[in-house]
Amino acid sequence: MRTVEVLRLAVAGGHAIRLLEPRRTPVLDAVLAVRQTAQAVLVSRSGSPDAHTASAVVDVLHGASMVPVALLGGRLRRFASVQLVLAAALAVAEVTAVGRGRSRGRR
Repeated sequence: MRTVEVLRLAVAGGHAIRLLEPRRTPVLDAVLAVRQTAQAVLVSRSGSPDAHTASAVVDVLHGASMVPVALLGGRLRRFASVQLVLAAALAVAEVTAVGRGRSRGRR
């Protein structure tokens, strides 16, 4: 399991822990805990560059969906801002895990 999947499982764990506390976003935390866990398991099992690329796309889309909420979300503004930062960090980690797509030593 690569570092990015471990990081993703830690994010999922954070969402799961938030479910134990009185929060305003229990449904969002539950959905994101399940999604992050499933994403980590699927990418880890596949291990292919395509899986990491698809995972990065999912993170970019999630981050993009958080932009309007972060800008206009009222009580969800902070939650969306954190999600945006996490999504960006995970997308960069996934792209880094794939690398440039060339095998070493080949030009």
